[in-house]
This record gives sequence, structure tokens and C-alpha cells, in this order.
Amino acid sequence: MGEDRYESETAYPAAESSGDNCQSLYYDGEVPKSSDLYVFETITTFPYSMMAFCTNRCVDNLECLAVDICDSNGEKSCRLVRFLKLNLTTTDSSKTCRRYKVDKRCGYGRHYDEILKECKPLYVCDFETITEPSCFLEESQNDRFNWNRYSGRTGSTSTGPSGAKVGKYYKYIEASSPRVLGDNAKLVSNRVFKDETYCLSMYYNMYGQTTGTLKIQTRTGNDTAVTHWKKSDGQGTKWHSIELYLPLNDNTEIIIEAIRGSNFYSDIAVDYIVLWPIACP
Repeated sequence: MGEDRYESETAYPAAESSGDNCQSLYYDGEVPKSSDLYVFETITTFPYSMMAFCTNRCVDNLECLAVDICDSNGEKSCRLVRFLKLNLTTTDSSKTCRRYKVDKRCGYGRHYDEILKECKPLYVCDFETITEPSCFLEESQNDRFNWNRYSGRTGSTSTGPSGAKVGKYYKYIEASSPRVLGDNAKLVSNRVFKDETYCLSMYYNMYGQTTGTLKIQTRTGNDTAVTHWKKSDGQGTKWHSIELYLPLNDNTEIIIEAIRGSNFYSDIAVDYIVLWPIACP
């Protein structure tokens, strides 16, 4: 991991998601933000996604049974919980954390649905290998050019990231010639989804003075695509993160589209894209 920080934004109430080891969480309710004797570690600094980092720390500790995700005036933290107490509720929404129990019964790449009592697939695109069985995205045939899988700094100066956010590889659009204003590259989903709400989390980098547009859409059947999130123009050198509620069904396609700006200072990159089979926390 690099030492660069990232900034997080939420289009809906959310916490950062995903992880190097895909672990299972399920929402257990709200708990008071006040000090809890059963909390044995509070974490405020994260080398990558908060949910991922905290979940992995919990899974690696046999005493840890839950992760609390807390947000106080934009300051995010997580707490690792050793024992679980009953009836931890509060009516003051400004002083609550969301508790997620860690379930270890599904193994790598699966999420346990406590309501349906079944393991569900967790889709992860980290671009670390050319072939990714867990990835739910592929290159579209309905665009102007393809995304590049890459490691390290992009070839053009003053645009693109200095390296991956997670691991060594990421995907980006190369904005140099022969690309022109308005050329687009799409990643589209290649899975059949259940009729339910998912959470998509993603890192993105939009460094460059003439950066174009990055957007996340869904399209159901032949309907017009619906834009759930869009960002334009340069966003600095840092990696940023986004988490989105995405209502999907067996006829829905996810589209991640990058559009080239007015000149080559327009590289756009994405990394560690995860689709959770739950609503965003």
C-alpha cells in the first residue's frame, strides 16, 4: 500500500467497504457511541478501506466478535468488540455507531445473509491478475476504447495516479493521442444479479487539469441508463472513495464509464471495485 491518504464521499449514508480478504459481515443494529467496556480497540487511521481494514483486524483476532462503524461530524472510526451485549440501543442518532457482527462460516469471497441463512457471492475487482474469477466487470463493446490495466505511474506527466491504491495494479484510461475530447471507455457487469439492493464501493483517481468525467450507471433491459453518481474535472492527486446503493435485478447492467477531457491531462483511474450483496452500511 502507498502512504497517500484518500478522501471519502458518500452519495447515500455509507461506510467504506471491501478488503484484501473478503470477510462476512451482517448488520446487527445501532449501539451507543459512548465508551463500551467490551471495545478493546478503536481505530482512526486506515491504510485502505475502513470496513476492510477493521473487518480483517477483527477476523484475525479470535476474541473479536463484531465491528462498530462510527461517524462523528465526518470523523470516521471503527471499534473492535470482544463480547456482545444485548439491548444496546439509543434514541440519540448523533451518538450511535452501526454494529456489524463478523460471520466466518462462508469463507473467502462469500457473505453470510443472516435473514436468508445462506452464503452469497461477494464480487471483487482488484485488477491484480489478468483473469479475475471474482470480478463482475468486463470491457464494453459499446464504447470508443478500452481501459488499461497498469502498475506504477502513468506515462503522461501531471495526470493519472502515481500507483495503485490497493495492491500493485489498477485500471485507467490513457488520454493521449489518438484519443480526443468525448471519447469514452466503459466497464460493464457480466453477472446476473438478484432482485435486491447492493452496495458498490470503489476507489478513483482524477488527477489532471483537463480531466473529463467518471460516472456510475445502471441500465435495466432496453431502458435509458440511470446515473447514480458522476464526477467531473480534476480532483487532485489523491485517491478518493465512493460507496453507492445500487438496486439491481436479473435484467440490470452496471456501467462504469470514463470520458476523456479536452487534452491528454485527462487520465482517469479506478481500483478495488467491490459489489457487496447488502445495502451500504
